Amino acid sequence: MKRKISLVAALLILCSVWTVGLTSCNAGGPPPALEDVYDRVVRVIEASHEVNVLMFGSGLPVYPRGDKEDELIHRYYGVNDDGHEFVKPYAKFGSIPEMKQAISAVYSVEYRESLFETLFTGYADEDLSVAMPARFYENDKYLFQNQHVDSLVKGIRLYDYSTMQILKGSNSRYLRISVSSCTEDKPDEWVTVNLSFVYENGDWYLDSPSC
Repeated sequence: MKRKISLVAALLILCSVWTVGLTSCNAGGPPPALEDVYDRVVRVIEASHEVNVLMFGSGLPVYPRGDKEDELIHRYYGVNDDGHEFVKPYAKFGSIPEMKQAISAVYSVEYRESLFETLFTGYADEDLSVAMPARFYENDKYLFQNQHVDSLVKGIRLYDYSTMQILKGSNSRYLRISVSSCTEDKPDEWVTVNLSFVYENGDWYLDSPSC
């Protein structure tokens, strides 16, 4: 019987790729002033909401296997029951290159390469006994999403950007910021979260999860 990847396994994978960005913090001059990076940081965090749904959330809308419509029109007739479902044509992203482009606009090169592995290739760690199939694949006609990959994040995280601060350990190439945050489903439970950014290709990019 097929079952979804457990939340614990997904957390282990998330932690393993999160640590990639921590190698960038030991070089460079003084960090920029907050006012010089504020607009870019806010813009990147806000843009991350959409791609975080792809990576850690519910993914894209799909046509479910075995529902009444499927039974009526036999949408999956002749299609291997390997856990993948057709992504609907009105989805925000219609191909893997489109998803990669959106993720690349938000996350650093090193960090997103790890994300691409878990999303589009699959991930396995024998030492941790963790195996995660690729969430998306496509052929020359259709984009598919794996229904057996569980969501790690539910809902959207909100930020009070007026509380943003640059933390010690930051420099001209690497930023650690703190900012107050809550989730949509718990709007009264504010916590302080830390986010990492790296400067590359002429701009700042997230180097850690923002969800």
